[in-house]
Amino acid sequence: MMKSFTSAVLLGAVVVSAYPAAWGGALSTPNAHHASSTLSSYGAGQTPFTFPLAIGFPNVSDATLRDIEEQAHGTLPNGALPTELNATSVTVLQLIAFNEAFEVAFFTSLLQNITDNVSGYQIDSHVLREFVLETLIAVQAQEELHFLGANGILASAGQTQIQPCEYVFPVDNFDDAINLARTFTDVVLGTLQDAQNAFATDGDAELVALIGSVIGQEGEQNGYYRSLLNLIPSSNPFLTRSAGPFAFSALNQDFVVNGSCPPADNALFAALPIFGALTVDTKNIEPKDQTLTFSISSHASDISNYSLVLINQQNLPIVEKITNVKSSYGIITFDAEFPGATFIMDGLTIAAVTKSAGPFADVPSVAAATVFGPGLIEVN
Repeated sequence: MMKSFTSAVLLGAVVVSAYPAAWGGALSTPNAHHASSTLSSYGAGQTPFTFPLAIGFPNVSDATLRDIEEQAHGTLPNGALPTELNATSVTVLQLIAFNEAFEVAFFTSLLQNITDNVSGYQIDSHVLREFVLETLIAVQAQEELHFLGANGILASAGQTQIQPCEYVFPVDNFDDAINLARTFTDVVLGTLQDAQNAFATDGDAELVALIGSVIGQEGEQNGYYRSLLNLIPSSNPFLTRSAGPFAFSALNQDFVVNGSCPPADNALFAALPIFGALTVDTKNIEPKDQTLTFSISSHASDISNYSLVLINQQNLPIVEKITNVKSSYGIITFDAEFPGATFIMDGLTIAAVTKSAGPFADVPSVAAATVFGPGLIEVN
């Protein structure tokens, strides 16, 4: 039996008492009431962001769902859902929900900081401030629906739904927050390509079009973030491909509070690896051929047999030699070439340290050989 999308998202949900709203009436938009139960601020020493939100999310009533849909300017799809899923599709949907929970946390916290005029988040122009708030309120609600939608498909097929963790955000001002949103949305756009490929090849092709609609929606978001950063809205003709393990590793390395995820998420942690962190030490990277410096935390005595792989747009992965290796107190730094001009490497480049020199036919084969990553490079 097929279930409708709207009814499926509420399966297994327990409606909890809403926490007191924390917006304090500061927003002019009447429906902006999605404050976190714990006030989160960006930067070192911040209080981790926790759920539920003031409206009870991720557990929502029918009335609350309707309110979210109105803020999102649209509804959850109401067509029939699959009652069975391939095991790979389960992991893909759980990863999508895992990422969407983080995005809800990020945009809720960002909205709160702008609304409360937290230092670094003030927007002097009243017109611009109101438009930014209106836009981000819609984005926040849209991410809530993406989370509920992915969990709804899992519930329809009798699979475990993802629950939120606790989160921190490594920025402390509006510009850096928007730049971070641009970067993680680029990774999402690449990872959803991986999701479409999985659904198409593993027997759940009916979900491909749905994911395509989300890709388009996330692309609309990213064009806005790029415009705020004085970048052209579209970065490339063909956006950079990613893979599930890269997205999962980045989320856990940079945002998820270690040990804070509930048992419901255990299957996802068992299914996907978390790579060692790869830091891109060179800053303000320009679109030219150059040498970049990276670092990893490792007590390995020799990484000269490893390679640095660069993934950009829809091109074959580029393999570069690791040079100038230095080690001090468990931190290894090294250099590698970045042929930015030769290959016109605008937009997002995903860097990974692999245990082989390839050659690699595609991004999943890079992920399968990765030891440290992803290092995220934005040029354009």
